[in-house]
Amino acid sequence: MADAEVPEDPAALVRARYALYVETLRARMPPAQFGLLMEVIREYVKAGGGRFQLDLEPEEKELFTEEVQHELLNLLGLIGAMEPGHEDRADRVVARLGDGEHVKDAMSLVPPEVADDPEKLRAMRDDLDTQQHQRKQDEETVEGIARASGMSDG
Repeated sequence: MADAEVPEDPAALVRARYALYVETLRARMPPAQFGLLMEVIREYVKAGGGRFQLDLEPEEKELFTEEVQHELLNLLGLIGAMEPGHEDRADRVVARLGDGEHVKDAMSLVPPEVADDPEKLRAMRDDLDTQQHQRKQDEETVEGIARASGMSDG
């Protein structure tokens, strides 16, 4: 790409980087996995970003490998970088956080300096583990209320 073709607008540069990354994924991923990845991205954008529930069918769960999850995090970083003032998110890397008591094979998108700090990664994993434990307790409480009120057969 000639220098004259490089967008000066940081957001335009990130959009171009995102488009190139998507095309690279399209070329190297199996079509079914790429299609699932793009569907998850569409659902994420449709939900307005942030946290959302990902309900996958059994065959989709098979396709949603660690590699697909890794690429999902990369794409989410590029999407986040499109927001003015957050262009640095495009440079984040996927870090493996490991297993906690309630979280298994955790990964997160982090700044490069955090990825090189085992203590920070451990603290992130512990926070995720605590959040997952609380979510599970909350779900059990709601299910108990539903059963007690006759709203659930469970």
